[in-house]
Amino acid sequence: MELGELRIFVRAAELGSFSKAAVSTGVAQPTVSRIIGELEAEWDGPLFYRTGRGVSLSELGEEALTKARFLLREADQASEDLRAFSRLPSGIVSLGLPTSLVEPVVPVLVNELRRDLPGIRLQVYEGFSDQIERWLAEGTIDIGAYSKYREGEKTSSLLLESRLVLAGPRESWNIPPEIDFERLADYDLVLPARTNGLRIMVDSVARRLKVPLNVIADIDSTIGQKAMAAHCGCYMVKAPHTIADETARGMFASSVIRNPFITRHVTLVTGHQRPLSRASREVASRLTATLERLTRE
Repeated sequence: MELGELRIFVRAAELGSFSKAAVSTGVAQPTVSRIIGELEAEWDGPLFYRTGRGVSLSELGEEALTKARFLLREADQASEDLRAFSRLPSGIVSLGLPTSLVEPVVPVLVNELRRDLPGIRLQVYEGFSDQIERWLAEGTIDIGAYSKYREGEKTSSLLLESRLVLAGPRESWNIPPEIDFERLADYDLVLPARTNGLRIMVDSVARRLKVPLNVIADIDSTIGQKAMAAHCGCYMVKAPHTIADETARGMFASSVIRNPFITRHVTLVTGHQRPLSRASREVASRLTATLERLTRE
């Protein structure tokens, strides 16, 4: 039994004539008769009663017609769904981002999706790198982007790569454009908690160079760090784009930390708990493009 055979059977039942069904479906009448005979043999009973004016459904035929129409509707719907699937992906895509990327990335993504792919809806989780890695491992999110840190010069192959800076209130700022890492000992610092990737790297360099850092507060929140810097005269160690707005408004100034330079880049990772949907692949592609644009700016 094939869908084409079912369509011929249904048409014959609706028209009450094999000859009319042949014309309607574009096949020869002997073909219609053969297909009906094969279906009767397969279903072990007559589907039609032959009359002088055509055919009428038997009891088995009535039951077969109901089921055949249902199957054909399901097949037609599946075909339509697949055609739509090939045109526009849709569905919920869960995305994990660090706080520093939410503002520059999410509005751009949402506006692009609303314009180009309105069937996709983002579900954004905000967290630290270790949280995002755990969410990926647990299957909570489909896509994650988080920060990695290393010593050394910048390269041209990493997403949103930047050198860390010492940042603080612009008022009375007299620090040169670049500052040696060992000079961080001269400033009151507000840094993330010790489990944060940036803090781990800064502490590692400080231990190696035997630099005594004066950390007066551990604050994971970027908002909290900025508040401490603005109102308590403290200094932060940040990636430049995380203070770009405040710098443009004249609130903060910054100096690149050198000897060694500490670079930060963003890693984009997809989950392995389930295959990525087309919608997730689309979001990952657009997220990568957004990060690449931010890298060039």
